[in-house]
Amino acid sequence: MTINLRPATENDKWFCRRVHHEAYRDVVTHQFGRWDEAMQDAFFDKGWASTPHQVVELAGSPVGCFSREIEPDHIFLAEVQLLPEYQNRGIGSSLVRLQQDEGAKLGVPVRLRILKENRARRLYERLGFVVTGETETHMEMEWTTNKPIQAARYPRA
Repeated sequence: MTINLRPATENDKWFCRRVHHEAYRDVVTHQFGRWDEAMQDAFFDKGWASTPHQVVELAGSPVGCFSREIEPDHIFLAEVQLLPEYQNRGIGSSLVRLQQDEGAKLGVPVRLRILKENRARRLYERLGFVVTGETETHMEMEWTTNKPIQAARYPRA
């Protein structure tokens, strides 16, 4: 399995919006009781405008969107989104492990924020993230290490 990240362009915006909606629809509906398309479009537009995105490709086909911010004191994972049919295949784990490796090399923690009902929390916990705070709707999580982690490996097909 070959996973690639490439910079997203304006031509990718429609695809990334679709990924956002498909990746979040179940968790948002479960946590808030309904899906508000206009509100989710606004959340997507705000994120798209504020952080550079990358398109996740599997064997050359787009399967998700990824966004991170590298700050002087941490790496912030803004978005790790995959189309539902590509979830639970190790793709997200590989992307997160690459960020952990980068954080270890830079000597900074990796941080993220997820909706409280997001089942991806179990993935992040398996990868060594711990809850560091919470809001009414989100959990804040962080991974840190004093030593480099094992190099990320892409899952096999």
